[in-house]
Amino acid sequence: MNHRVGLLSNTEESGPIFAQENISIQFLEIMKGIARTSFTCVFILDIENEKINFLSENPFLHGGLNSHEIEKLGYNYYRKYIRKEDLGVFRAVKSSGFKFFECLTVEEKKTYTLTFDFHVKNCDHYGLLVNHAITPVELNENGDIIKMVCAVSYSHNRTAGNICISSSRSDTDWKYNIFTGKWSGEPKIILKGREMDIIRLCLQGLNIEEIADRLCVSPNTVKFHRSKLFDKIGVNNISEAISYVKSHKLI
Repeated sequence: MNHRVGLLSNTEESGPIFAQENISIQFLEIMKGIARTSFTCVFILDIENEKINFLSENPFLHGGLNSHEIEKLGYNYYRKYIRKEDLGVFRAVKSSGFKFFECLTVEEKKTYTLTFDFHVKNCDHYGLLVNHAITPVELNENGDIIKMVCAVSYSHNRTAGNICISSSRSDTDWKYNIFTGKWSGEPKIILKGREMDIIRLCLQGLNIEEIADRLCVSPNTVKFHRSKLFDKIGVNNISEAISYVKSHKLI
């Protein structure tokens, strides 16, 4: 019997096949509904069969292709539409990224997310830099990953690569150096209260003077905390800071 561990694993021994299939269909419909409320594009990667099944789509994130065109291509979409210079990033993800998961327990695998950036070919000469965030949702009887959910969004970085693995249950983020082929652990960034205040108010569209008035501090104090925040997360301006803290779930 080919036993699989996934989000629906508690139903595997509890009823006839058709009942389990109905639950799976309902679950996918719920996932599609959630995906539609997001600005990201969400799909399921079927690693066993090299297929892509969309839950929601955004053609702008895929060089103008719609979900049906990409599903027809399957993994060939990546082979055909990733910019040649970024193929090394994708190879590193397939090798070192998945090897990292092999070192984790079955339960740990379902708590970690792998993120990376690459350019998608389109009519723009420079291509579009997108971020992929993938996490396992189904394992086989040997604990191997066979299906993953992938969320695609615009990257907040300026270059391809940026391969990282993180978990909400870990205080360490793991970053991959594509040149040395090694992983290094870094303490997870935690924003201080004043830093979070400034980011939240920036999200509301307030400028420095308005933030200072809201927090009852001077504009120079706001500038000081904002500068410390930029240094902490490695960005150059408030737009990059907002994108970073949102994508890394720091607020």
